[in-house]
Amino acid sequence: MMDPSGLLPASSSQLPDDLLIEIFLCLPAHPTCLIRTSLVCKRWHCLIKNRQFVSRFRMLHQKLPVLCFFSNSTSIPRFIPTGDPPNCVSTAAFSLPDPCWQVLGCRHSLVLLVSSTWTQLQVWNPMTGSRQYVPATPDADRRFNHGIVPESQATVLCAAGHKDSGDCHSCPFLVVWVFTCTRYAYACRYSSESSSWHQMVSSPTPSDIDSRPSVLVGNILYWPLKSKYILAFELDTRKLYHIECPEDTHSVYRRNVHIMKAEDGGLGLVALTEFNLRLWARETGPEGVMEWVLRRTIQLDAFLPPNVSSVPLVNNHSASGRPVRILGLIEDDDMFFMWTREGVFAVELKSMRCNKVFEAQVPATIFPYTGFYTTGDVDGAR
Repeated sequence: MMDPSGLLPASSSQLPDDLLIEIFLCLPAHPTCLIRTSLVCKRWHCLIKNRQFVSRFRMLHQKLPVLCFFSNSTSIPRFIPTGDPPNCVSTAAFSLPDPCWQVLGCRHSLVLLVSSTWTQLQVWNPMTGSRQYVPATPDADRRFNHGIVPESQATVLCAAGHKDSGDCHSCPFLVVWVFTCTRYAYACRYSSESSSWHQMVSSPTPSDIDSRPSVLVGNILYWPLKSKYILAFELDTRKLYHIECPEDTHSVYRRNVHIMKAEDGGLGLVALTEFNLRLWARETGPEGVMEWVLRRTIQLDAFLPPNVSSVPLVNNHSASGRPVRILGLIEDDDMFFMWTREGVFAVELKSMRCNKVFEAQVPATIFPYTGFYTTGDVDGAR
């Protein structure tokens, strides 16, 4: 419709870029909102895809939306989008490759996968479709472990030091591989810039590395060990050491004890026993020594639908008999994902909002993938 005064533009195509950007910044942080808006025309696509716009959008909205979940389970889908078509990311773009590849973790827009033989890693960016292959570190030599690959884990992160995934689509990356063998832990680092593994470091360890993903807190990577301890690797100093978990968590089923960021941004821990959730923080004590401090205790069944907490226990001594299980969490947020017999719920610790995100008959580790989706397609888009 024409403006009678002739002072206003007749269509959005006549709006200047700066004004369009300000309008786009007001869009909600919905998983597919940016990509659907960018599909309107090439001009809008270029403006929304611009790195400076994505950075401003990230600063304004703070939290990255969860685009999807990945899993290595054969009992639930390996790819679970957030939402339903057409308001979800493209299945074609985000579906995992050959099932022989297993997910190790997600960070900074990247997904790290390992081959079934642990001889090769794959660094995949679903946003851009980029895939880079990394040979396994030669230090994890199966000849030193009775012919099998030592207990291992690996993680990927942006080498440019970005704290969010908005600026990491074309950045070089680092991979840190940790493994345990004969009561020692080892760590080595790969750089995509040099295409090589760097010097290995080692430290005595009381337990083997667990299969769950790492958590990055500041400039330190933390992995859970299989029994009562956490393995820490400082990226700057390449120092490797272990930390004992709070004594009160030693009897908790190990997959219900997860590393997370504390409210102050330091190292934290969450422990779940039935519906009782305890939040711990690693702090400096009165004697100047680092110690665990219990910060909060939450009775989760007060915030969940009544039908969740009313389901009777089957066998609380087995993993499947537990009424709730922590399946995963978002590293830079206060959200974790919890399995119940009524489905999987997202729990926000600050607001204590609990929302059901998908159905699952059995508990299985999930890997949430977060980001502002500005490249590609969405399911149901035409």
